Amino acid sequence: MPSFMPSVSGSPRMARLIEKYRRDHSHPVNHVLHVGVGWPMVAAAVLLLPFKPLWSLGLFLGGYAFMFAGHFLFERNLPTILTRPSTPFVIAWAVIRDLGRGLLRFVSPR
Repeated sequence: MPSFMPSVSGSPRMARLIEKYRRDHSHPVNHVLHVGVGWPMVAAAVLLLPFKPLWSLGLFLGGYAFMFAGHFLFERNLPTILTRPSTPFVIAWAVIRDLGRGLLRFVSPR
C-alpha cells in the first residue's frame, strides 16, 4: 500500500471512505501522478494565487489533469471527486490527522 494512504480509524463511515479511496487509487502510476505530480502542482497553485493568478490557474488545472489521467488511463475508474465531491476533503483530513499523530509521537518524550 502506498505510504500516503491514511489509516483506517475513527468512525465506520470514515473507514468505508478510506477503504474505497484505497481501492480507487491502487495503481502505482496513478499514485505517482497524484502524489508526485498532481498534488504538488495544486499546492504550488494555492501558494502562487496572490502573486500569479494565471499561473496558479494553469497549475491547478494541470495538476487535476494529471490526476484525472491517472484514473482514466491506469485505474480505469472515475475520479472520486466526480462521484462524491466531499470525499477528497475527508481523505485530506485523515492524512493530516495521521501526519499530526506521527509528528506528536516523534516529538513527545517517551
